[in-house]
Amino acid sequence: MARKVPSDRWEVERLNDMVIDLSLPTIPNVGESRWVLLMSDEHVDNAHSDLALIRRHHDQAVERGAPILKFGDTFCAMQGKWDKRADQNQLREELRGNHYLDRLKDFAEGVYRPYAANIAVVAPGNHETSISMRHQTSLTECLVDRLRRAGGQTVMGGFTGFVRIRLANHGRRKSYLLHYHHGYGGGGEVTRGMIDQNRTRGQYHADIYYSGHIHRRNMDENEIVTVSPEGEAVRKTQLFLRGGAYKREDGPGGWHVEKGRSARPCGGWWLKFTVGRGNAGADVEWNVTPIPA
Repeated sequence: MARKVPSDRWEVERLNDMVIDLSLPTIPNVGESRWVLLMSDEHVDNAHSDLALIRRHHDQAVERGAPILKFGDTFCAMQGKWDKRADQNQLREELRGNHYLDRLKDFAEGVYRPYAANIAVVAPGNHETSISMRHQTSLTECLVDRLRRAGGQTVMGGFTGFVRIRLANHGRRKSYLLHYHHGYGGGGEVTRGMIDQNRTRGQYHADIYYSGHIHRRNMDENEIVTVSPEGEAVRKTQLFLRGGAYKREDGPGGWHVEKGRSARPCGGWWLKFTVGRGNAGADVEWNVTPIPA
């Protein structure tokens, strides 16, 4: 039996290692919308992370009553003495000193605790899994635990997985399946990760796909033809979203610049779910609109 979609707030539940269920509040009227914020690559502890932009997007989520889904590299965690990439110029002042990993956990909690009620999912990226492999501690799991203790209903995702987004309008129900993968590869200057999106489409079936990692932000639409339960040939749109980072990559030097790479766009994506009038008013249409965050 399907779980009832809450009427006044969203709910999130981790069904298993690969699937998370996100139920949005009922949309009461035609023309009204619900919002979901997709983010990745915040690198919140990096000295060049744009904390003002991170907070602005979180504040917008609070205003819109929107759940926030974080898909990896929330932490940077590259400035420990074990890391060959470590650079004191990339380290925030408040993180300098001993007990580096403890300081990372405390710093992230300080940034995100005010938004605990809106953060629905936190998943690891390669920066977090690197720490887990080297030090047998999970920065992601720690952040999720602290957000839950602060009153949130946050769940932890995997490096890849699915989020089933469910909506309702006066008894009518709709769901969109979102597949996410933190991302991989270098994101070439010409292809900009589009080849990886085509690979993903052949590996997973979903309505919406999201990846981060390469610090690009772009969107691609794909139309497929399938058969409805009523036996009609229908078109469906698949959305491929690549989320940008919240770390400013421009500057006079550094690894990114030395590799010949340019500045990158910052921010993630908003998903706007709107209910519209159907044919002759007999039913409703459901529309999802991606908007850069």
